[in-house]
Amino acid sequence: MTRRTKPIFLVPEPSARDLAAPAKRRLTFSAEAERLTHARAPDEEGQVIAVARSRGGIGATMLAVNLAHQLAAQGVKKGQAPRRVGLIDLDLQFGMVAGFLDLDPSPALYDMARSGAVPDETFLDQSLQHSKDGLEVLCAPAAFAPLGALGADQVTELITLMQARCDYVVVDLPHALIDWVSPVLARASLMYLVTDLAVPSLQQARRLIDAYHEENLALEIEVVVNHQSRPLMRSRVQQEAAKALDRDLSHWLPDDPRAAKEAADRGVPLARIGRRSALSKAIAGLAKGRLAQSAARTN
Repeated sequence: MTRRTKPIFLVPEPSARDLAAPAKRRLTFSAEAERLTHARAPDEEGQVIAVARSRGGIGATMLAVNLAHQLAAQGVKKGQAPRRVGLIDLDLQFGMVAGFLDLDPSPALYDMARSGAVPDETFLDQSLQHSKDGLEVLCAPAAFAPLGALGADQVTELITLMQARCDYVVVDLPHALIDWVSPVLARASLMYLVTDLAVPSLQQARRLIDAYHEENLALEIEVVVNHQSRPLMRSRVQQEAAKALDRDLSHWLPDDPRAAKEAADRGVPLARIGRRSALSKAIAGLAKGRLAQSAARTN
């Protein structure tokens, strides 16, 4: 890794008062982040898909892991080069991607934050782990790391390097508004925001949508409703939820605790547990739609 010439500025983690502030507060105020907000990645670079959550424990990491698996495995014909998919766990304090894929927590992000070094190809070669299904995974550390210890320039270079080597880069974001999230939002072509339809969750989801759009007006944010099957007819509550979030509730993940627990306990994606669960089917459909949209844009 190359060294940064400027010092690390530790950004305090958001307090309860900060989180209660109006959503229009920008995540960062630097001119560089303002430039990144409007930057567009070249067409040949891998697509960045960010996964965020309205609250903890809502299933965002489960979605990130299984979405990455489906993007890598789906539609690849015999004899074709496998699709390269990267998965980055940026939840420095409570990241669980390693456990979901039976991998080891990695000290890489902790060391990067502590040293202030900007990542390079050597850093990735030494830090990435490969899942049994071929995902290139950067896991969160086992040690607690202050969220503010990472710098925006470090995250920018990390995402750029992963885009250069992967067709898709899935980023599991922390449940916090922190300044180095800005480069992820600037690079992302899509965000999946995972929520349920409880009123507090919807309130937080609305605030996050506003905050993320403040960083990147062009960012496509799609809501994923977890623990609930797609309804045949929308109830009044579901219609009001869509109105409150100002977007269609187009993605639904059914509640399938047995399958989710079995996959998590074995450290494998849902598609590998030996039975085709409703939850696995729903995520496969979500990935299929994303791949189809990507193909349509390139044709």
